[in-house]
Amino acid sequence: MLIRLIGLIAVEEPGGVARHLSSAQTQVAFARLILERATGTDRDQLADTVWPDGLPDTWASALRSVVSRVRTFVAHDDAELVAQGRRYLLRMPQDAVVDLECAERAVGDAIRAQAEGANADAQKFAMTALSYLREPFLPHHEGEWVAGVREHLDGLLSSALETASGAAAALGVDRDAVRFAEEAVRRAPLSESAHRCLMTAHAAGGNRAEALSSYQRLRQVLSEELGIDPSPQTQAAYVDLLGGPASHRGKPRAGTVAAAAVPFSGRRTELAGIAKAWAQTEQGVGHLVLVTGEPGVGKTRLVTEAARRIGRAGGLVVYGRCEPGSTVPAQPIVSALADFVAATPTESLPPLSFGPLRTLRALAPGNDARPDLAALTKLLAELADQSICLVLDDLDLADEDTFLLLRRVFRLGGTDCSLLLVATANGRGPRKPADPHTDFVHDMDRLGLLRRVAVPGLEESDMRALSRQIMPTAHAADVPPPYRLLADTAGNAYLAVEMLRWYREGPAVAGRRLPDGIHDYAEANLAALDPEPRRLLRAAAVAGFAFELDLAGDAAGLTPDDALDSLDELVETGLVTEVIATGFGANPVPKYRYTHDVVRRAVYEQLSETRRRWLHARLADAIEHHRTDNLATHSRALAHHRSAGAAADGDTRAVQASWHAAAWATRKGAQSEAVRLLEQALTHVPESDNELRADALTRLGLAQLAAGHRDCDQTLLDGTIQALHTHRLNIAAQAALGLADAVGTRPRLRSEATAMIDLLLRTVAESRPNRSVAVDDVTVGRLIARQCDLSTSVSADPAVTRSLRAMTGELRLLEGPDHVRWRATLAAEALAVAGAIGDTAGRVAAAHHRAATAELTGDIESRDAALASLAEAINDGDGDEIAIGDALLAEHTVAIAVTEGRLTDAAATARHVEIVQSATAIAPLPGSLAQRQMLISRWLRYGGAVAPDHPTTAHEGAERALAAILRGDRGLPHLTVRALAINAEPLPTGDEWPHAVGVLALSAVELGDAATAEAVRALLTPYPDLTCGVGYRTFVGTAAFHLGRLAVVVGDWDDAERHLSAALSQLAGRRARPWMALAQLALAKALDSRNKVGDRRCAQALRAEATWTLTNLGLRRSA
Repeated sequence: MLIRLIGLIAVEEPGGVARHLSSAQTQVAFARLILERATGTDRDQLADTVWPDGLPDTWASALRSVVSRVRTFVAHDDAELVAQGRRYLLRMPQDAVVDLECAERAVGDAIRAQAEGANADAQKFAMTALSYLREPFLPHHEGEWVAGVREHLDGLLSSALETASGAAAALGVDRDAVRFAEEAVRRAPLSESAHRCLMTAHAAGGNRAEALSSYQRLRQVLSEELGIDPSPQTQAAYVDLLGGPASHRGKPRAGTVAAAAVPFSGRRTELAGIAKAWAQTEQGVGHLVLVTGEPGVGKTRLVTEAARRIGRAGGLVVYGRCEPGSTVPAQPIVSALADFVAATPTESLPPLSFGPLRTLRALAPGNDARPDLAALTKLLAELADQSICLVLDDLDLADEDTFLLLRRVFRLGGTDCSLLLVATANGRGPRKPADPHTDFVHDMDRLGLLRRVAVPGLEESDMRALSRQIMPTAHAADVPPPYRLLADTAGNAYLAVEMLRWYREGPAVAGRRLPDGIHDYAEANLAALDPEPRRLLRAAAVAGFAFELDLAGDAAGLTPDDALDSLDELVETGLVTEVIATGFGANPVPKYRYTHDVVRRAVYEQLSETRRRWLHARLADAIEHHRTDNLATHSRALAHHRSAGAAADGDTRAVQASWHAAAWATRKGAQSEAVRLLEQALTHVPESDNELRADALTRLGLAQLAAGHRDCDQTLLDGTIQALHTHRLNIAAQAALGLADAVGTRPRLRSEATAMIDLLLRTVAESRPNRSVAVDDVTVGRLIARQCDLSTSVSADPAVTRSLRAMTGELRLLEGPDHVRWRATLAAEALAVAGAIGDTAGRVAAAHHRAATAELTGDIESRDAALASLAEAINDGDGDEIAIGDALLAEHTVAIAVTEGRLTDAAATARHVEIVQSATAIAPLPGSLAQRQMLISRWLRYGGAVAPDHPTTAHEGAERALAAILRGDRGLPHLTVRALAINAEPLPTGDEWPHAVGVLALSAVELGDAATAEAVRALLTPYPDLTCGVGYRTFVGTAAFHLGRLAVVVGDWDDAERHLSAALSQLAGRRARPWMALAQLALAKALDSRNKVGDRRCAQALRAEATWTLTNLGLRRSA
């Protein structure tokens, strides 16, 4: 199936039947979707392409209609057009080919074949390309995207014609060579390459006169249309036709690139500055426009474009380049005038008096005599009377005679000098005091005749244009994206061209990851530096994308003063740039980087392997020495340098550094990065250190398990085996636990995991205690839990019972909000062990802890499942555990009733709850919280008003304060709340802490003091998702509820909205109607106070709904 986009858009089936699109909008949408089918097309960009003159008011629906027509058009071809996010992706069958892409491939094949001397193949490929490219692209549609594709196709057509002409000339088919070249000239009359093809075609056919005439026509067209002369390459071809040698132009400066290789884009400000200077020159005020920038940034291309525009406007432009080492006095000016007279017919020379005219003719090719400085000065001064633009490339390399001549011309012209000197110079590095270039520039500045133009790097759009010129036939996947080129080269055109050519042609030397030109650029920069800056630059290359001065200086072996001096030199030469300071706390660390990252990579690649390893090790030592206070934040860099500097036969320091970095990555949630670091650590384990290998395998396997890697079970199995054989039972236990978890979802090693845990438990039971390798009772209990999960029967022997008691004891130590996840895991495992051996007391304790952790995190489903396990344990029990379980469930019933606003039911249930004094393993005592929950019930009913006096059993300071507030007191309760908030009086610990802080927050809001509210807010801020209460036994709202209400007191309206919106979602899931109503009232107050557009209306609706809810529940609160 052939898709035609050039000419009449159509889809041709294998049988030759073609289907067409009639709508112009559908055609352009289909064309863009086809060309961007690999990556998809952004919806907004597609709309801009369909309606380039402006989007209609209903463009979204209109675009959907256009897309629907495209979808219908391609539906016959087993294709599909799908929407993915904000992009449209057109999926065509595998056998679908596009004429434009076929043309691209054919042009690329033709150019490669011609370069290899296979002219017959080149002609065949070029003819294939021409068969596609002669028709116009979307002739009835305009727009930026369409214009870009047309420009690309025009370039392909010109390349195909020129390649076909060159191949035909080489094959002796002179008529075809001329025909293709003439067509290329007709299509691109200003293309010098097309004219050169025509000259070559005529010359190959023996028609030398026509070839010379072709050059004269080109020269005339360029002069009339653009006001410029043919390029040196074209002039050299013309001189060859004349039978004389081409003039030697000299070798370009290192780090520069020919202007023709760089497409011109942007530079509006710089061009405007030069144009303004030319306008002043035409009025008799000459100037020096000094264009500066680093080598390769595009200075020559800028002045060439400026000169072209001046010439097109009718100005006289003369171009010269400064050649260092030349013996000709005033060489750039002599060369410029010689080129001018060689390319200009006698009748077209400017009117001059006899002496200057004779001097000018003496510069013509073939004349050996060279005018003296005085004659040249008079000639240039008379030319300056008529307005002339003299372009001198690399003025900083000119000889003293050049500057002497220029000074005389400006002095002779005085206020009526119409000479615009546009010069380029290297803007990097300091100038010597006695430098003639610097003296000349200072003189021009002092006279007020200097205009400086600093040329920055190319922008992303320029990089895109550069890619299209260097790689016109490449697919998008083969071209580096413009933003990547920009990041690598900082917009340096020379470096970007080298990279693009390297991508196009491949590496010249196998194994090199950068072009030779960039290596040359880096070597030249290093060679120009003193030893100390060179050492710092090499250390910086090893440090990575950015470096810190003290670390790189230490690695380079420099003193702090030498490092600072070296840095100053590197910044002054433009090799290094300061980046935004980064750091933690009040002491940000300034960082530096290579201005061009490709240069850094080239410097790194040029280092020997030994030097690289040595510098990496030095940098690691420097980090450990200078960053002891925040080593964790540098752990990734430390691991990288330790790894890169590690010995080939293993390095324990590299292993430890990678482990620390992996731990830091895990804390930050970067599981895949942790896996990578642990894999890196494993590679540095010494071959003979089996114990370290066991530890490394175990850590890696556990990280793979957390990251969801498929091969984690095999890694953990190997870690367990290795640890068992080295008698590291503690490591083997951790690996076995992870293996058992892994086979839960990857059962291929289930039997091995079962056997391994059985073997490990037997080994632990038989081994002698050893503190360094012993397995504690909690870990043994966890292994037994895995036995239960793997369907292995477990008997209630003393070891199992002891392990279960250790697990429940550990659970008591984990109470509170700080270890919720670990406590939940351990509680579930203890519940499995207790259930397997029929230990009712253990089941009650484990279910209690599991329900408490689920409640703290708001996991209602897991809480209810744990409470169901608690109820089952009570039904199976026959001792104190029945009373304990009943009391706990009764407390939960009271808490649920208060949560849902059933306060009468809560009070009735609370009256019958008895405290179980014997349950010392559960704190507070089962049954003791029911009456304390009733304090919250009173607050719900009467908060905002004085409640009827009622006896309270409150024991904690926060509860005493809230009870006093409900009685109408303010002074002493405020002191109590303030003391608790600022930690002058300690809050209870464990599971009572969330309950106490919740009560404290209620009291702070009732008091209305902003400072106290802020102090309580600081306590809750680390736990925004916490549920306030003693696990499932009480309920005092959620942390988001309290944070939102406290924010209202403080006056932080946006924070109040954020937290209260989250609280409403949480409370709705609990059917906590009174709490939702209070959250709505607080949110309404925040919106009223913020008073943004729409806030008042939203606040009214929230307040009305909350008032209705409170009235319906019979709560007499103040709204």
